[in-house]
Amino acid sequence: MGLPELVLKVRVQGRHPWFYRKMIRKPERPLRSGGAVQVVDRERRFVGVGFYNPRTELALRMLAREPVEDPGAYLVAALDRALDLREQILRLPEVTNAYRLVHAEGDGFPGLVLDRLGDTVVAQVFALCLMDHMEALGEHLLRRAPGTRLVLTVDEQAAEREGIERPPRSRPHTTEVVEHGVRYEVQPGHGHKTGFFADQRDNRLLVRELARGRRVLDLCCHAGGFALAAARGGARTVLAVDLDEAAVAQARGNAARNGLRYDVRHDDAFEVLRGVRPGAHDLIVLDPPKWAAGRGEVEQGLRRYADANRLALAALSAGGILVTCSCSGAVSEDAFLRMLRGAAAEAGRDARILAVRGAGPDHPVALECPETRYLKVVALEVR
Repeated sequence: MGLPELVLKVRVQGRHPWFYRKMIRKPERPLRSGGAVQVVDRERRFVGVGFYNPRTELALRMLAREPVEDPGAYLVAALDRALDLREQILRLPEVTNAYRLVHAEGDGFPGLVLDRLGDTVVAQVFALCLMDHMEALGEHLLRRAPGTRLVLTVDEQAAEREGIERPPRSRPHTTEVVEHGVRYEVQPGHGHKTGFFADQRDNRLLVRELARGRRVLDLCCHAGGFALAAARGGARTVLAVDLDEAAVAQARGNAARNGLRYDVRHDDAFEVLRGVRPGAHDLIVLDPPKWAAGRGEVEQGLRRYADANRLALAALSAGGILVTCSCSGAVSEDAFLRMLRGAAAEAGRDARILAVRGAGPDHPVALECPETRYLKVVALEVR
């Protein structure tokens, strides 16, 4: 017996993998939430195979554009391709033991992220449909890398939105992550995201290259990644700031772990910027949390980004550099750059762009799904 059929209300022309509930004809009989379906458009043309969840606004996530008899086997084969990309083509194990194994739709996995953190692989699930397949994917990971510890997490907002029963929280354990010779202690599956910001790996290396002889301020420092990079790169001084006491403790511990010295302060980034003496720093890193979690929060989030970047640009010395980030997928690169132009004008500073970057290649962007490029990183020099 084949997969049940799901009919769209629209004529499909492009290849974007997401369809919202308003675009889908109500099935004649109830379909299992999160189950696989064969999709046809309003003209009865075959679209592909996807996963349907009528509970949520984003009700259909495409898996493949060709017929698929066994979605589970299809996902296991896709996992092999994802692992081969990281291990054989990008050769990431040569520089780090912390990298993304699966980047959701960028690797053909609707709503699933897998991160390798040392001896542990952390799964973060954003869609109900993948829960049915996690056991098989975990078993395949263990066949490829015996002895790996597996941690399953479900995004809190996704659990509410998708109707996912959240698994028991794993017992905390620590592992060591090494990246370009810098060592971190992390708790996989705990804290922010999967426990470590592997997406900033290449940008930490950029800061390391820019930091020599500079007075560096690392705002929203989390575990001290940019501060560690700056100190390793020969910065004259480094001050790391975070409002999370646990993050401050991590940043201090990671400095000691690497034999590096920098100051760490438990404080609010806005308060620090308002109180800083103009010209006291000539490299500022601003890597805040997700200030726009969805489309409805973009306007408010951009105002917050604008305030922080205006203060940072005003605080820099002439010739100083701002490395500013946004991990809000709902904020486009164009919108982020427009915000920066406005912030520079309000600060009364002229600046030039040295680099516009994102996450590393272990976070591949699906050309048909630009939402997979969520991280924006801009390096600006104040003239």
